[in-house]
Amino acid sequence: MTSSNLPKARRNIALVGSYGSGKTTLLESLLWVSNSIPRKGSVAEKNTVSDNSPEAKERQMTVEVSVASLDYADLTLTFLDCPGSIEFAQESQNALVGAGLAVIVCEADVSRVLTLAPLFKFLDDWTIPHLVFINKMDRAKNSFAEIIQALKTASPRPLAPQQYPIYQDNTLLGYIDLITEQAYQYHAASPADPIPLPEPLKAEEQLTRQEMLEVLAEFDDHLLEELLEDITPSPAEIETDLRWELGADYIVPVLFGVADQDYGVRPLLEVLHQEAPAPLLTAERRGLSPRQDGDPILQVLKTYFAPQGGKLSLVRVWQGTLKEGMSLNGMRPGGIYRLFGSQQQSISVAEEGEIVALGRLEGVQTGDTLSTTAISKPLSKALRQQPVYAQAIAAQNRNDEVKLSAALSKLLEEDPALEWQQNEANQEIVLWSQGEIHLKVSLDRLQRKYNLPLSTHDPQIPYKETIRHQGKTGVWTNFE
Repeated sequence: MTSSNLPKARRNIALVGSYGSGKTTLLESLLWVSNSIPRKGSVAEKNTVSDNSPEAKERQMTVEVSVASLDYADLTLTFLDCPGSIEFAQESQNALVGAGLAVIVCEADVSRVLTLAPLFKFLDDWTIPHLVFINKMDRAKNSFAEIIQALKTASPRPLAPQQYPIYQDNTLLGYIDLITEQAYQYHAASPADPIPLPEPLKAEEQLTRQEMLEVLAEFDDHLLEELLEDITPSPAEIETDLRWELGADYIVPVLFGVADQDYGVRPLLEVLHQEAPAPLLTAERRGLSPRQDGDPILQVLKTYFAPQGGKLSLVRVWQGTLKEGMSLNGMRPGGIYRLFGSQQQSISVAEEGEIVALGRLEGVQTGDTLSTTAISKPLSKALRQQPVYAQAIAAQNRNDEVKLSAALSKLLEEDPALEWQQNEANQEIVLWSQGEIHLKVSLDRLQRKYNLPLSTHDPQIPYKETIRHQGKTGVWTNFE
């Protein structure tokens, strides 16, 4: 095999953040600037690679994890576009378990930044390295310093801004790279051009850069000595520190841009290429020692049910190489596929570090650990959230009642954050969810995938009678 035909090294990156922050738009821009798609779609036009289900398109929001990969330099970057609504947090957490790095996408609005605190905590609890991409900087409601300060209150880890914005009359013109101290001006549909560093921003740039270096020096004694002796570290040394400290989940780098105009997206790609940790480091944090010749070990990150294609299990290959025909947990997958939004590419081999889909693994659930041999200790999985919102459901067509339980079982395989129960006292089926939108999306899926239109109403309370006291006539009487 020639060097040009060798498989590229891989990085697995989750896009997370609050609802409306622009994660799907950012992914579309990443695919576009890397020449992975011929035409850039938009959420408004309902033609993005991610958010391809009817439920997502109708609401113009991500409601389930979507996968897409791109090639950049010598790497293949696989992105997991995760829902932002708190009602779909379980979906995001299940997928994050398999990510090597998370990009937290947030808006340039202090009031929205503060809602990210639970996400920061989850990433730190799982020691998942993460960086922040501040989106929509052209519509910033607060100064850059105020946004950074708000992020500091949300993040347990210290922040390390790698860029500083250049504004003119409240218009975002470009940025200053704090590693090289080179200024750049944004251009639509093309890379930013280098420009002289604006004189009025030199003092602010120097202050922000010094703060970044001091954060890095907290974990690097050599850099600390240089700062104390007023020695200017080289860009190469700073990049090495950023890569190592991000991979160890010690710091949180911060970048920014405008995803729908592709501003800041190319620098983000370069940072992901330079700083995202290799699969080996991610596996070591999960207590694994990756080896290509070992038994393959995989974990299910997400379960899909397609109306025609059947069940697909999205898995991360943590160790070894998965080959077509192998049996996992006593079952032989119906195929190995690379996903690109709604598209599937059949492959015969999945290498260590890849995220792929496996067909028809009946009985396998999201979070399960899979291998060709007996597993002594399953990999940790995200804790299941308890549902908080319920509606009683009933088939609009009485002939559909017999297939409702089977459809609900499949729905719960796709979405473990749901729960259903049969109330024998009043003959009701109650579907529990994480909120009203979550439940409506689930009902839409039941109708689309299983042709099951349902009616809903508030669950009835099954009151019971009991003997409380003796009546006046001396006869025992029942009261509610």
